[in-house]
Amino acid sequence: MDLQSAVAVAKRHVSDLLAADAPKNIRLEEFLYDDHLGVWTLTIGFGLADAARRYKIVRVSEANQSVLSIRDR
Repeated sequence: MDLQSAVAVAKRHVSDLLAADAPKNIRLEEFLYDDHLGVWTLTIGFGLADAARRYKIVRVSEANQSVLSIRDR
């Protein structure tokens, strides 16, 4: 799994999770790859209707391309 694939998984997850709030301008802000664990840690930024920029930290497993966790930054 490369960075682009991990970002696509994370962005899709954030978009699905917040679908009721209609997030816009979803983009990668930061990333970190742990080659020992095979886990991508991605900071995904997005805007909501109140115009404030929000951020979620999403951990994606390289092994099965699943989201391991998501939290606020």
